[in-house]
Amino acid sequence: MLIFLTLMAKLKKGNEPDPVNSFRFSLTGLIIFSLFLMAGTAVVSTRIMDVKPKSYSFAKNDIPDPDVQDKDMFTHKGPWGELLTQNIKLERPSEYLAMEKNPEPETLDFNGLNEQQIRELLLANGLTKEQVDSQLTPSHVSVLGSNTVLTPDEDFLMSLKPETRQKLYSGLYGMGFGTYVDYPFIFPKDSIETIYKDPRLNPEDGALLKRLAYPVANAVQLTDYQLLMRKIPTPERRVMMAKLLSQQSAVLARLCIRPDSDIDKIAAYWGNVDNVRFTDIRPMLEALKGLPHGGTVSLMYFLPPFARSRLYTYPLPEQPGDPVMDCHWTTFNFSSIEPDNRYNNPEYTVDYIKKNFYRIDAPSNYGDIVLYMNDKEEIKHSAVFMADDLCYTKYGNNYRQPWMIVRMADMQTVYPTLKSVFFRRKTD
Repeated sequence: MLIFLTLMAKLKKGNEPDPVNSFRFSLTGLIIFSLFLMAGTAVVSTRIMDVKPKSYSFAKNDIPDPDVQDKDMFTHKGPWGELLTQNIKLERPSEYLAMEKNPEPETLDFNGLNEQQIRELLLANGLTKEQVDSQLTPSHVSVLGSNTVLTPDEDFLMSLKPETRQKLYSGLYGMGFGTYVDYPFIFPKDSIETIYKDPRLNPEDGALLKRLAYPVANAVQLTDYQLLMRKIPTPERRVMMAKLLSQQSAVLARLCIRPDSDIDKIAAYWGNVDNVRFTDIRPMLEALKGLPHGGTVSLMYFLPPFARSRLYTYPLPEQPGDPVMDCHWTTFNFSSIEPDNRYNNPEYTVDYIKKNFYRIDAPSNYGDIVLYMNDKEEIKHSAVFMADDLCYTKYGNNYRQPWMIVRMADMQTVYPTLKSVFFRRKTD
C-alpha cells in the first residue's frame, strides 16, 4: 500500500478552499493499482460463487424454508395443521427376494370353467381362433376336478402385441384366474421410465421388460411377471429386476408445529380415531411449540398401533394358515388392537360397511374410508383417509406389497379403471 501513497500527489490551489480530493498516478502506479483491483474482484467473485444452496434433510426436526421446497417436498395447511410431505420410492428388501430366483411357469387357473367356456372367454378378449387353438391342447391344459389349468407356451406369450396383451388381461382381470392377472404391476409412465434408466438394470432385461409391458389408461402394466423372470438368465439379474419392479410411490409425512400453532385444533383433528392417544402426544407438540422456530413430528405418532407398527414394512412370505393381508384386512383393522381376520371374507366386509358406515361426497376427516369399485359396484380396493390427499393402504393381497402412506392421485393411477367412493363411520 505504501507504493500507492508515494505515487499519489494531493492537488491544492493557492488560496482556494480545500477541494475534493483527487489523485494522480504514474503509469507504473496505475498498472499496479489496476492489478490490485482485479485481484480483489476475483476474490470476491470466488466467494460469491462458492456459496452453496441451502440443503435440507427430511430427517431433521426443523421446518424447511420455502426456497428448498419443490414438487417432491412441500408444506400444505388445512384442518389437520401444516403437513410437510416428501415423495419417496420403496423397494422390497433383498432378503425377501429369494423366491424370485427360481420362477414357476406362468399359468391361468380357470376354476369352474370347462374348455369350451375358456375358448369363448379367450376369443372374446383379443385372441384369434388360431391362437386359442394353439394353446388349448393336451400339452398345455390339465384338468383336476372342476379346475382347468392352462399353461401357455412361452413363445406364444412372447409373440403377443401390446394391444392384444392389454385387451386379454383387462378382460380376465378380477376373475381369480391368476395372481398377476388380478394384481398386475402398475406403473405411472414416469415411474416405468425411471426403472428403464436405472443403472442397476441390465440392458437386455430392460428390453425384455419393454416388450412385455403394455399401456392401460395413464399407466403401464406388467402381467407376465413369471415369464419375464424365466427369460432372465441369472438369479442375480432376476433378483435385481424383482427389486426394481417392487418400487412403490409412497410419502413421508411430518406435522409442522410452529410457535403460533393451535395444539387444541390439531388435537380435534387427529385425536378422534380409536386407539390414537393424543394425550400422550401433546407434551411433545407443546415442547416443539416452545422452540424459537418450532419443529416437526412424524405422522407415525398419530397412527394407532396396528398401522404404526406396519408402516413402510413388507410382510414376511406367507405361510399356510396366515390371514390374507390385503387392503381390506388393512383398512378395517386400522384401529384394531388385535387383527380381525373376518375381513378376509368379502361378504362379511361388505356387510360390515353397510352396517357401520354411510356414504359421503369427499373425505375430510381422519379415518374416512376410500373404496375403489368396478362397474358392478364390487369393491376392489380400500384405504384409510388421513389428511390432505394422503391415505394409509396396502396394494394387493400378497407379501410383495408394503404398508404405505400414499397420495390419492397415485392410488387412482394404480387402479385406473375403478371409480373412488367415500364413506364415514356412523356415530352413536
